[in-house]
Amino acid sequence: MHPLLLPWRTTSFFLVFGFLFFSAATLPACKSTDLVGMQNATNLSTQLTTLMNKANEPFAKHSDEIKSAMSALMAAEQHATEQPRNKIIAKQWTTLRTGLVEPFITRWKEGKLDKDFIKEAVLQVQNSLAAIRKAGKK
Repeated sequence: MHPLLLPWRTTSFFLVFGFLFFSAATLPACKSTDLVGMQNATNLSTQLTTLMNKANEPFAKHSDEIKSAMSALMAAEQHATEQPRNKIIAKQWTTLRTGLVEPFITRWKEGKLDKDFIKEAVLQVQNSLAAIRKAGKK
């Protein structure tokens, strides 16, 4: 082997290694899963769907549960809003609250709800929370 090739290979190795090290050090960190957000979505999935399935009973009978669920939903939305690079998930929480849960609660205040209506509303809430969990894992 020619004596000039060894230093060239050594130099090339260190140049490539240095480039890779620099690249890795300067790339933004991979987005980690928001464990609190995932826990919020899981807990609210159970809490909201259990509560919504009671909407064929009088609203007043469940007012404390409703307040608790709405408070937890607003806290989850607030948490998502405070996370960096989380605008899409925060909007999903807002849509869940304003587009699905609040209209359901408002309608329930007016009187007991039909089982078919409840079933469809619960399915939409479950799908929305599943989408939030999926987006949170990316």
